[in-house]
Amino acid sequence: MSRTLKLFLPGWVGVVATASHAAQLLALKAAGLSGIAPRGGNAFVGLVRTLQQNWTWLVSTGLGLVLVLIAGLMVAGSRQAPDWLFRVIGGIMLILLVIPAVLA
Repeated sequence: MSRTLKLFLPGWVGVVATASHAAQLLALKAAGLSGIAPRGGNAFVGLVRTLQQNWTWLVSTGLGLVLVLIAGLMVAGSRQAPDWLFRVIGGIMLILLVIPAVLA
């Protein structure tokens, strides 16, 4: 592959992707999607809120189970359990501290 093609290929891929997404948005608009919630939209908002609350509990429970499992491995004398523990703690810190700070 020539050097010029290597330089311009990502740009052309971006142009094609943008045109594709623009066509999809225009098709949604032509189908009558206006961005205004229909009658009964509050029920859907309630459903989404309930799912978000359930998701919070699911993540909290899963994280608790992972920490209990790693603690059990440490008690049993696993050599790699501390590594896994620090990776889990690092991931939690990344999600809770670093990502919101970057997005702010």
